[in-house]
Amino acid sequence: MDKWDVKLANMFKSRNNPNMPGITLGKVISGMPALSVSIGDEIILDAEDLVIANWLYHIPVPLTPGDYVILIPAPHGQTYYAIDKAGE
Repeated sequence: MDKWDVKLANMFKSRNNPNMPGITLGKVISGMPALSVSIGDEIILDAEDLVIANWLYHIPVPLTPGDYVILIPAPHGQTYYAIDKAGE
């Protein structure tokens, strides 16, 4: 049986070191201005879930379905920052 102090230390450790998702790629479902992106098969991000970098509005070749964008999750995981187009 674990000692109480070990259990308490493990609780603090898990609280202070949450697993944060890292930078990921999202596949464009629909392009600008109403950008929609999927992450895997389960997560669909619409414009209200995304903070879109100004650069993406002005890239020479607009985002089209099938393109990939680089996404960074916000700490709470509900919002993603679309920072650039991936590839080429």
